[in-house]
Amino acid sequence: MTNVVFSVSIGNSPEYSLSQQSWAKWCEKNDVELFILNQEIKPKEEMFYNYQRYYMFHLLENSGIDYDGVLTVDSDTLIHPDAPNIFEMTSRDKLYMVRDTGSYDWIIRGLEFYSESLFPKSNLNVWDYCNSGFQLMGRKHKDFYDKMLELWENNQQEIIRLSETYGLGKEQALWNLMIEEHNIDYEILPYKWNMTHIHNRELLNLELLTKFGWVYHFNGLPGKESGSVHRLMEETHRYLTNENKFMDKIRCFKFQTCF
Repeated sequence: MTNVVFSVSIGNSPEYSLSQQSWAKWCEKNDVELFILNQEIKPKEEMFYNYQRYYMFHLLENSGIDYDGVLTVDSDTLIHPDAPNIFEMTSRDKLYMVRDTGSYDWIIRGLEFYSESLFPKSNLNVWDYCNSGFQLMGRKHKDFYDKMLELWENNQQEIIRLSETYGLGKEQALWNLMIEEHNIDYEILPYKWNMTHIHNRELLNLELLTKFGWVYHFNGLPGKESGSVHRLMEETHRYLTNENKFMDKIRCFKFQTCF
C-alpha cells in the first residue's frame, strides 16, 4: 500500500503549479504519491471546488490505488523539501489537523450560521476549530468523508445560500462541525505543519518563515488579485529549491468514467 498526498487544483491559478512542484519534490523524496484533481467532478455552481476534495477516497479506489494514508492539502501550500515524513510520525487511526487561529470574525460567523441551520446541537468551541487545508487520515475515515458528501447532497441549496449571504467559508466550518457531530478521534499537530495566515504572524521574512516550520499556507493574504500571493509563493519556492524536475511525478486524475 502507498501513502498519498491529494490536492484540488481546478482552474489556471498560477499558484497551483508552484504548490504541485513543491509537493512533488517532497513526495519523491519520501516515496509518497501525489495526486491532483485538476478537473471538476461537478460544476462549481453545484459544488464548491474545495468541497470536491471529499471524493478523494472514491477517486483513489476507482483509479486502482492501494492506499494507506491520505493527506489532503490546499493548492496554495508549499512544503519544505526537508520536512520529515509525516506519515511515519502518525497512525492511520486518527485524523490529524492544525488549529486555525486566523480571522475569528470569519470563524465564529461560519460556526454560528451553519450551526443554527444544520447543526442545532453543536457546542463546538472556537478554540478547537481547525484549518481544512491540511487533513491527514487513513482508510477507516472513508465513511466519515462519505458523510461529508451526503451533507452536501442533502443541504446543497442551504449551504450555498448561507455561504453567499453571510460570506461564510465553503467547507471548512462544515468539516469542523461534522467532526464534532460524529465524534471523530483526532489529534492536533503543531502549527509548523500548516502555517496559515502568515502575514498576521509577521512571518513574511523568507529566512524566518522557512526556518520556523514545514508547510507554508498562503491563505488570507491581501492583494491576491494583484498577483502578490503568487509572487510571495514564487519567492519562497525559489528560496527553498531551484529544481523543477519533479513535475513528471504528479499524476492528474482522468476520472470522467469513474462515476
